[in-house]
Amino acid sequence: MQLRKCVNHPYLFDGVEPEPFELGEHLITTSGKLNVLDRLLPYLKRKGHRVLIFSQMTRMLDILQGFLNFLNFKKIKN
Repeated sequence: MQLRKCVNHPYLFDGVEPEPFELGEHLITTSGKLNVLDRLLPYLKRKGHRVLIFSQMTRMLDILQGFLNFLNFKKIKN
């Protein structure tokens, strides 16, 4: 489980994130996966694609939500 956390994002470990926590560029630079998403999502948005992101960890979904809020992406409702 610890390796799965390490691969997803270092902030999944207790006490690693900076205090007080604020949204910022550090969310992207500390994780390879979010670095790739940071480059890929704007491209896909310009092309009119939709994206669905899955994760088995709810804490990773919380980090992704902060990441998407930082990039000003909004949820689309049908």
